[in-house]
This record gives sequence, structure tokens and C-alpha cells, in this order.
Amino acid sequence: MTTNGDKEFDGIVIGAGHNGMILQGYLLKAGLSVAVVERHLEVGGGLDAHENPRAHGFWHNIHSQNHRAVPNLPWFKDLDLASYGQEYIWPEIAVGMLFRDKTCLLWHNHDIEQTCASIARFSEKDAKTFRDFNRRFTPVVQSIIGPETFSPPMQAEKKREMLEKSELGKLYYEFADRSINDVVEEVFESDQVKAMVTYLFLLRGNELGEVGQGYIVPVACAAGISSTISKGTSHRMAHTLNQMVIKNGGEVYEGQAAAEILIEDGRAAGVRLADGRILKARQFVVSTLNPQQTFLQLINGDKIDSHLKKRAENFKYSLTTPIMTLHLALHERPMWAAAEYDPNVMKAWLMVMGVDSTEDIRVVLEECAAGELPQRLQLIGGVPTVFDPTQAPEGKHVAWFWQLAPYNLKQGPEHWDEVIDEMCEKEIKLLNQYAPNINGKTIVDWFGQSPLDVSRHLPNMQNGDWMCGELNADQFLDKRPFPECSQYSTPVEGLYIAGSSCHPGGNITGAPAYNAAGVIVRDMKADLWWKAPELEKIWAKLPVDFPA
Repeated sequence: MTTNGDKEFDGIVIGAGHNGMILQGYLLKAGLSVAVVERHLEVGGGLDAHENPRAHGFWHNIHSQNHRAVPNLPWFKDLDLASYGQEYIWPEIAVGMLFRDKTCLLWHNHDIEQTCASIARFSEKDAKTFRDFNRRFTPVVQSIIGPETFSPPMQAEKKREMLEKSELGKLYYEFADRSINDVVEEVFESDQVKAMVTYLFLLRGNELGEVGQGYIVPVACAAGISSTISKGTSHRMAHTLNQMVIKNGGEVYEGQAAAEILIEDGRAAGVRLADGRILKARQFVVSTLNPQQTFLQLINGDKIDSHLKKRAENFKYSLTTPIMTLHLALHERPMWAAAEYDPNVMKAWLMVMGVDSTEDIRVVLEECAAGELPQRLQLIGGVPTVFDPTQAPEGKHVAWFWQLAPYNLKQGPEHWDEVIDEMCEKEIKLLNQYAPNINGKTIVDWFGQSPLDVSRHLPNMQNGDWMCGELNADQFLDKRPFPECSQYSTPVEGLYIAGSSCHPGGNITGAPAYNAAGVIVRDMKADLWWKAPELEKIWAKLPVDFPA
């Protein structure tokens, strides 16, 4: 429902990406009247898909591609999104790591033994390590990582005090104080296995050298990749969320950018839209935008204190994890040369090529940090139509591939407009080395998107950083985006934040929205109608010793 007059609501949410709509859904079902305002004419943010204008029937997921275990996430179930026809597909194999010698390493979605069998072809020791981590850290995932993801983060010192009373907590801290790079180098011996683990978590937005994220290595072996694909394109999920919001009585102002968060008597009192209309908020305003947008662009400078402004100014974006994308419309699917080594590679969803060792990763990170176009090309991507044929004409395919690349080129970010086609052509040549049938005869059409394009289309992803903020030691867990706002409330009365700049970060997790919803509902003394994890109670009950 779109309205045209000035109105008043209990609360207003800025941004109708997945976090904004999930949050709106929870608040509506808690009995609050809530509107969402969105600068685009289409809701969904990164849940965006476009039909190829030069090739009818080919649908390209423009930003979001891989959705991790979405059907199992609490908000998917709480908001009953399956009842709106939302379907997800679980590929049998989550990742196919393709190497230059035409071998491959496969990470299965649900089969630890098959994954370990693939690893064992490169290193029996690494397979044993992987299996051991899976066994020992599965309880850590269930009792520590899962609840922490879907809870406001506990203050670091209190967390350590609680967790170190249990054996599971001690196991977590065996790796938590180290970096991903340090742990990978210590526990694995095969260059290929090291490359797989390191690269996949770099592409999740983790900063590999940052102390404090080392636990991610064993946790990954336990939790897996859990890849799922939204049937009917990623935008189908955005459409589903929009249907849910409308059914629950929410109002949506599409094509209406927020121009100002109104502050009256020290509290957030509403939003002024770009066309001049005023939406009043009786109780709260929530921003799903990044800190600079929220605190520096949307709030009049004399309405917030200098300390908060400085915090927002200093919020950092990653130099090394922006991406450029190659989109392809194809007559046929890629036939991976590595299928001769392992035919199961044809069942894999995420395909990685050009990453044979951690040295390959080190080189591309140095290039990105220096503002240089990558010379040692590496791709991660997939062919959605292998699993969901509805995204292309019958018998045809679409594919996408990401390349890590810097936003701030030495020549300036605008230089991307001059070099994007050249980069795409180089990547097509790389793809041909791993799938020789992908060439001029089998490509219907192609186009590229640069980190600059990402930032233009989705300004909250500043500098093309799709995590909406670097996951460094000062912007992680209880310090994200900064300590004063880590609980989703802010020093401005009635103003909350709930975007990917909050804990736990980007990706289609819905966790920032889920966590913020609980905070807001409690503050408003509204109906907490869902069962949210109570972190302190869960961790207080962790067994002192491992079960016999």
C-alpha cells in the first residue's frame, strides 16, 4: 500500500531492504503501526534481479546470490514466509574449488563424509582435522555462535567471564583470540585446503588478518556453507517480504528517499521525505542505513553531540572485499574441465577458480589495498539455472562471477567506467580455461558491474563494501558499528539502527532486524510475540564439562 498524504505512525523504518522489511514485519505483528520508506521504486535492496534488456527471458541477480540456510532462520519461520510461496533450493554441493591442474575440491552442503573424502585426496591429515573440528565444534555452533548471531552482542568482558566457565566456552576461546590466517596456517597442511577455507571466508567479508576471528575456522567446519538459492531469482524473496508486510497492515513509501530524521526536544520524532512530506513517529525511528548516512547526512549537525558525529565519521569500509561482477547469458551451462577428476563437480553451486593457494589470496589483497586492478584474476560464482531453470529461457542459462577488486582505484573510482568491459573480457578468458565450452559461440550476452556501480545503486554499501562496514577488531561483535550503538539503540532518544552496519554484519541473515526488533518491542512495552534466544540464560547453563 502506498500513501500520498502526511501521516503519523508508532514508528518509521528507513530502508526497505531485507532487514527493513523483516523488522517491519516483527513490529507490525507486535501491534505497532509502522511505515517503511525506500528510495528505490522496488523494495529489497540487494535482493535485486533484472531481466536482460538485450536477451529476453534471461534474469540476472544483480547483487545478492547465495543465501545461507534461509529456510532454517528464525525470522523465515516466525513470519511464515513459506506460506507466501517462498521456496528455497538446497544444492547438494555448496562449493566446487577448481584448480589450475584441472583437479577440484568439493564442499558438500550436508554430507561431512563426502566433504572429508574430497579433502583427503589432497591431504589425509586435513580431512581428519576437518572431521574433528566438525565433531567438536558442532555444539559450539549450536550453543554459542547461533544464539549470539540472533541476539544483541554481549559486552566482551562479560562474555568471556561467562563462557570460560564451560568447556565449550574454553574451546571457543582456544581459537577466538587469533586471526583466520594464523589458525588456517597452523591446522591445515594442503595449499588447496588452506585456499578453500581462507578464500570462502574472505568472500564472507571477514578480514583475514584481524585478531578475534580465528574461531571462524573450526566453526565453519562444523556449520558448513549451508548454501540455498531463492527460487525465481533473489528478488522473489524481496517480493515475499513485501507481501508479508502488506498483509500485516504495513505501509510502504516506495520511491521516497528519506531526506531528514526529525529531532524534536532531543528525540527522533519523524522523517522528512525528499518531496517535503513529513511522516511523524510517535515512538521511534529506525535506520537500516550506514552510520554516515544516519548520523551525518540525515540528522541536522547541531542535533547530535560531537562524540557521536566523530564515531560516525571514523566508521571504516573494507579496502579488500568490494567486488566486481561478470553477468552472463548463455546458450549452455559451463562444462567444468575438472569433471574428469571428479564428476560430482557438475553438481556444485558456488564455483571458485584461480585460487590454488593462500599466495594467490595474498596477492589480490595487496592489489586491492594499493588501488590496483587485479592481475592474478580469481572468480567465485555460479549458474543458478542449473538448480532453478525458471531464471532463463528453456534450455538456456544465466551465470554470475565475482572478482575481488578495489573501489578506490589509483586513478579514482570513476576509472571503473572505463575499465569494466576490459576486466569482464579478461574474466571470460579465465572462465574459458576452466570451462572450455564458454566462448563467443555459447555466450548470448554479458555485462559487468563494478564496485562503483554497487555504491551508486546501494549507497549504504559505501565504497562498494557489501558488508556495510569493515569487520575489523574495532567493528566486530559488541563494537559494531561502535560501542555506543552496539545494542541497536542509539544515544538519540527514540532512534534505533538495524542494518548491516550492525552486528553481525552483511549477507542475507536478517539478524540485525531480528535483534533490533526485540530491543524495540521491549522498549515500547509491546507484545514480544516470538521466542527470542536469551543469551545470558543459554550461556549460564552450558555444561562445565563435556558430556561423557
